[in-house]
Formats: sequence, structure tokens, C-alpha cells
Amino acid sequence: MPDYTAYQKSISDELISIKDRVRNFIDGHHWGEDGRYKEIILSHTLRQHLPERVSVGTGFVVSDNGLTKQIDIIVYRDDFPLMFKQDDFIIAPSESVLGIIEVKSQITTQIGKDAIYKATENGRIIGKEIFNGIFAFESNNECFRRPALQNALAESRGVVNHLCFGADIFLKYWETGHPNTNPCAQDSYAVYRIQNLAFGYFISNLIEDIHIALHGQQLPNVLNRMFYPIEGTKEAHKIDEIAVMEGVDLC
Repeated sequence: MPDYTAYQKSISDELISIKDRVRNFIDGHHWGEDGRYKEIILSHTLRQHLPERVSVGTGFVVSDNGLTKQIDIIVYRDDFPLMFKQDDFIIAPSESVLGIIEVKSQITTQIGKDAIYKATENGRIIGKEIFNGIFAFESNNECFRRPALQNALAESRGVVNHLCFGADIFLKYWETGHPNTNPCAQDSYAVYRIQNLAFGYFISNLIEDIHIALHGQQLPNVLNRMFYPIEGTKEAHKIDEIAVMEGVDLC
């Protein structure tokens, strides 16, 4: 039987290994370049897993609501025309967008709060339900407990819906009634501590959302087992819950 857990952990190992390799060459005067390279590392990994007809770029999204701020990673459909493309830089209509990701070298309370507000604003401009994630390579594992960061998530109310804070902490937004193990729960973000699996689960959720958007159905069982290998589901690893604020529209 394939060892899917080891496979998922290898995604974290690969991302961390490449990140550290670059950091060995870039000193503290060039953290901007270090951050940009992390976007490239993650984009490369996504391209290895995404299906055909789906591409990855960086740039802006335009909708009837206006123009987003610059987005680190845009995942978009190839069967829509783009408004502009030069290498990986794109300006895309919102109809083509399947997901957006903000990439951070590390998460502090201020960096996390700013990223959540930016991604929330971008998501509301795009104006439809998509994968909207924040991916941090490093984090203080307890930073999600900070009130300022929790308030930013509560105000986002599911517009930002997937976050990984380092290799161990994964956050996912659940609407009322999900997951089924807690059917009376208020809309909230569940926080999971999954050792060396947060990166893999972040990518798996993106792929699942894209599959549903393209095909209108859940992943086949064999892919579901590969993408989500924790026995008994990740719910056994939930360590916290962040309730959202009422009265805030998603779009």
C-alpha cells in the first residue's frame, strides 16, 4: 500500500529544503529577493500538481468591482482569454480565476493581519467563491492565538479560507454544519496541528477546490486518500476554533 503520509510530508521537506538552500546565499540585506523566491518555489510546486488547462501566474485581477491589489500567486483557467500576459505576469478577468495565494516568508501578528486584510479585500473585489489562501513558510506556531490576527480572520468571514503557518499549523474555514463531526458549530476557522503536513494539506485543498470547480464533483477516492492521508481525518488534530463575525457579507 502506498505511504501517502510520507508522500505528503515530502512536499514539506522539499519546500523547506529549497527555501533553506536559497537562504544560504542571500544575507539579511536582501530579504525582498528571498521573499520573491519563495513565491517562485511555491508556484513551481503547484505546477507539478495542477491539472491541464490550469496555470499559475502573478499580477492583478479585474472584475466589475474594480482592480485588485497585486497578488503573489494567481491560479487561473487556460480556456479564458487574459487581459495581459508577459511571462508569468498577468492581468486576468475574475471569471478565469480559480484561486489566489499570498506568500510570506514568516508570519508575525502584524504580517499575518496585513496579509489577511489584503487577501480579504482582493477576494471581495473578485466577487466569487474561490480558494483564497495565505501560505507562510515559517511561523511561531502559536501566533494564530493573537487577538489581532483572530479579529482579522473573524472579519474576513471566510473570504480568506485556507492558511498554513509553517509546516505544522493549518487553518480552514468551515461554514455552519461543517465538518459533520460538529454539525451545530458556528461559521468558524478550525485550527489543526498536523506535524509536517500543513504544506501538503494546503496544496491538497487547492487541488480539490479546482477539481470541483472544473468538474462539479468530489475527488475520486484514490486521490482523496492520497491528498488527505491522516487516519481518522484531521479533525482529531483540531486544537482551536476561531468564530467569525456576524453581519459581514462575503462579497
